[in-house]
Amino acid sequence: MNCHATRPDAARRPAGGFTLLELVVVMGILAGFLVMLVQLVDAGLRLFRDGEIGQTLADRTSRAERLIADELRALRGGASGRDRNTVDDRLLVQRLPIGLPPRPERGATLVQVLRGAVRLSPDRELALIEAKLATDVVEQNGELPPAEVEAQVALLRATEPLRGIGNLLLLPWRQENADDALLELRAGWFLPGQKVPHGGRFIDPFEVLLPGSPQLPAVLVDKITVPILDDLLHVEFAFWSQRTQAWDSNRTGASGGAGPEQIWDSARGGWLTDEAMGGVWAFDRGGPSLGDATDDIHPHAIHVQCVVAQPRDLAPEGLLSDGVTPDDQSLSLLDGDRFPGSLEGGWVKVRGEWMHYAARSGDRLTGLRRGQRGTKAIEHPSGVRVHVGRTIEFVVPLPHAKDDWNG
Repeated sequence: MNCHATRPDAARRPAGGFTLLELVVVMGILAGFLVMLVQLVDAGLRLFRDGEIGQTLADRTSRAERLIADELRALRGGASGRDRNTVDDRLLVQRLPIGLPPRPERGATLVQVLRGAVRLSPDRELALIEAKLATDVVEQNGELPPAEVEAQVALLRATEPLRGIGNLLLLPWRQENADDALLELRAGWFLPGQKVPHGGRFIDPFEVLLPGSPQLPAVLVDKITVPILDDLLHVEFAFWSQRTQAWDSNRTGASGGAGPEQIWDSARGGWLTDEAMGGVWAFDRGGPSLGDATDDIHPHAIHVQCVVAQPRDLAPEGLLSDGVTPDDQSLSLLDGDRFPGSLEGGWVKVRGEWMHYAARSGDRLTGLRRGQRGTKAIEHPSGVRVHVGRTIEFVVPLPHAKDDWNG
């Protein structure tokens, strides 16, 4: 008889392991941890991306402010015109159709074209002297061999003094890109009286009444200027005059009222008396004032508003999910939760049109005011970018401010 026979209760004991219910519970817990981990990683990546975008935009806006402020601080003008016979410190700002087309469409987007007297650094002036002397030699003698032109320029340069004064042409321009929302700020510098050749003629860009006309066509403006900033959405100047009471007061009109001026002609010489010429200026005195330096006026300060676009290699801030007609008062985004615009309203630019929205609810921007900031309300197809960008505003004081309280 076997004394070690197996006991009946031991034979019925189950083998070691987990039950199905226990496995389901464990898998659920693991899945929850994985979801939390993914969410944490995604939040971290989003914070890193937003921080990187924010730093990039901060760097670009800082650079834009520095470059624009440097150019505007170089503007010059005499506090009194009674000590000279010639007017060589004019400031002229016109609101003209972007791209300066010869026959602009009705309601075309308007930008400010600034032409003004500036102080030049020695390096910049030396380069301009070379170009001006070469142009003068060709204008006076006709076409000459390059070696002879260079020899005459060398002789003239030895007697040409540095005066430290010149002229600036500054204007926003459409950037060469598939996205029509992007702009570049172009600038050109010239010596007083410097002419540029075009089509067998020699043109002084600062004696032409209307940029974009046959006297100064857009193709020539593009040729004589260079981009100093790109990937911009907006550039706007406002000028503090003797009537201005606040920067944000009555900004709807181009001139007059308690708000700042959007256009300017320091000579008040009759160039801003027609909308087609760049606006009607409240301080204009007409043609006889053009050569009278005693009645010139200059602004106290210039307010700059600049909107820098998000870098193109990053994901768009927003995309249109549906097309928008010129009359629509709302638009739909593909993913409103990721849209950086404020819930309480703000500015967006779609292609060439600026819009202001009153509120964002989910994927919809509602209460649209169309065709803002001098742009035109147009139709937009689905899938195009909705830009927000980074806005900077700053004021550049001008020490040569001059008022005229008699008119």
